[in-house]
Amino acid sequence: MLSAKIPHLYIRNGIYYYRNNSVWKSLRTRCKKKAFRRVSHILFGTLSAVSDKPKVQAVNTPTIPTTSKLITDYLSENGHRWCAREYTRINSSLKFLPTGVITKEKAIALKKSILVSKTITTFNRYLKYFNAFYRWVISNNANVVINPFDGLKVLEKKVPISKQRKAYGKEQLEVLMKFTNQFDNNDKRYWLIMIGRYTGARMNEICQLKPRDVTEEVIHIRGDVLKTDNAKRSIPTHPKLIELGLLDWVGNCVKERLFHEWRPVRGSHSHAASRWFSRNNPFKSIVKGGRAEVDYHSLRHTVATELKQAGVASQYSAQILGHSNGNITYDRYGKDVSNNKLKSIISFIGDI
Repeated sequence: MLSAKIPHLYIRNGIYYYRNNSVWKSLRTRCKKKAFRRVSHILFGTLSAVSDKPKVQAVNTPTIPTTSKLITDYLSENGHRWCAREYTRINSSLKFLPTGVITKEKAIALKKSILVSKTITTFNRYLKYFNAFYRWVISNNANVVINPFDGLKVLEKKVPISKQRKAYGKEQLEVLMKFTNQFDNNDKRYWLIMIGRYTGARMNEICQLKPRDVTEEVIHIRGDVLKTDNAKRSIPTHPKLIELGLLDWVGNCVKERLFHEWRPVRGSHSHAASRWFSRNNPFKSIVKGGRAEVDYHSLRHTVATELKQAGVASQYSAQILGHSNGNITYDRYGKDVSNNKLKSIISFIGDI
């Protein structure tokens, strides 16, 4: 395909094409002037001054649906692929988009306005949803060939994975346990923290637990809304949880879920629990909007750190934490590690 010496305009077998990065679109003409006008319309939404005739002739403007209409169609066609929580995140992100046709200028202005009140990480998450939306739009609308959000990602300073979120130190754990012991062992708040401390499970996994999921031998993580396929797993019940009276609390529950008082919100079972912990976290930032030094998810990092320091093989740690092994041999062909082998490993949790 040869360049026609005009930006974005190429010719092949006598037919002119518009090209922008990886996007190719036939202009359905062999006339260079007509091709130039059509490229001008695509790029600027106006007709070029170059014309076949002395008089400027009216040209039918391609009909482009409004952004709000495109969003409705996008969610309608793809919504079944997402869990309720993901659907809510995508829908909430797309609500930032202007309702009319979005140009590159509008996209840049939107980026600036979002970064005024949101972090770079949050903007880039929104951008991921915007780009996925526009990939669908371009594929399903002949008159839309440009993604106005292409190239707008903001680069962040790289931080080592191990330092992105801290694990609890020994003194911090003592403070957290003192806070936890304000509640008795019949309180959901007590068990939310204790189960997280001795399993490393995610809060949303714990909040979905049912009485039948917890036995003297094992805690089954098998909720309806899990982060990944690997999240569905069984963790040996830590002896400390038995000692603290977990089975008695579970036995007294007559509801479907152990944490039934915290109702799901927009697909998230941990929404209310997370708000409670964030507001009462002993380590929450004194700066409004600031990030806590350690939070509930830090318990998960604490467990991972304990297993690592004990020299536990990565496939065993991955089974307990619900991670992928990052190894095709184990992920695709390997089976779950038996509960008997994990029993001796679970005792390393709580050593800090």
